[in-house]
Amino acid sequence: MKALFFGLLVSLFLIELILRIFHPFPFRVKHGKIILPANQQVVHKNPESNKLEREIHYSRNTLGLRGDELPKSGRWIKIITIGGSTTECAYNSDSLTWPELLKAELRQTVAPNIWMNNAGLDGTSTFGHIILLRDHIVSLKPDYVIFLTGVNDMEEKAMGGFDTYHSDELDTRSTKDMLRSLVKKTEIGSLVENIYRYRIARKKGLVHREIDYTKEKQLQIDEPTMQREVAAQAPYLAAYRKRILTLDSICRANNIKPIFLTQPSLFAAFKDPATGIDFTNLQIAEGRNALLQGRILDTYNDVLLQLQAQGRLTVINLAAAMPHDSRYYYDYTHYTSAGTRIVAQIVADSMRHIIK
Repeated sequence: MKALFFGLLVSLFLIELILRIFHPFPFRVKHGKIILPANQQVVHKNPESNKLEREIHYSRNTLGLRGDELPKSGRWIKIITIGGSTTECAYNSDSLTWPELLKAELRQTVAPNIWMNNAGLDGTSTFGHIILLRDHIVSLKPDYVIFLTGVNDMEEKAMGGFDTYHSDELDTRSTKDMLRSLVKKTEIGSLVENIYRYRIARKKGLVHREIDYTKEKQLQIDEPTMQREVAAQAPYLAAYRKRILTLDSICRANNIKPIFLTQPSLFAAFKDPATGIDFTNLQIAEGRNALLQGRILDTYNDVLLQLQAQGRLTVINLAAAMPHDSRYYYDYTHYTSAGTRIVAQIVADSMRHIIK
């Protein structure tokens, strides 16, 4: 038994050593911190794609963000977008992301001195946005930050508690908490964390894949089950509301104007104009169809709208304005290049009345 335990320790030590020398997975969340990959240029090829560009040109500047370099002189209206994959737009070329298209539209219709960067990071929720805002964005002193939140926050809870998990301090409340806080400082712990995050995203149906909707399975869910699933969101919604208000307060404390977008998707009951398919009962994840997932996402969007009604947030209701049309999505939440144009136009129409 001692030999087995010793062998396991040696194996773990060797794996940790190898991962520290060469890590094959360039994770963006590591040891409770956000990692921004600076000076990155990548070309993705999609020869078999029907909806995506055949060749996607993806780059990040010296700040680790998508967009132009920060100007060194002159008076600029600085805007940064923060969100998950639907903000990062990793499957759209640099010039075709909605933040880049929004910048071009605002430069034409509002002011030519607008600088905009895209700080979207695939898979991050408002937990990550808080860290990103504090650690990276506040120091850039933007005038506006646009948040697109919702889908990654559905039923989201921090692994081991947000305050302790995203802290470098040793958690001594219990032996279990101390071991967890030690493990998260290792490369193995980082690997486990990101695998866990990917599994959760996959379970929610939030991973990137170009979908042929004609081949999706059907799943009917009775009304009582739907009501129970929606009601079960209450504790998550309360925590989500607190995180949204935290983002808002951080911005205002640093003289930043925060703007929140509701999350659009194809999670809904509708007949698709592009394919003629009824999306209502399409199975999008285990135990979930489009109608149920849409009702759940609506509750997260409603958090923003309720805070707006109370005069506490500035909100652009992108979810209500974005058409339910599969031409604008390559799955249920991520946009085609046609979709990013629609998003940019909707946001620009509202931003014209906000920017001063």
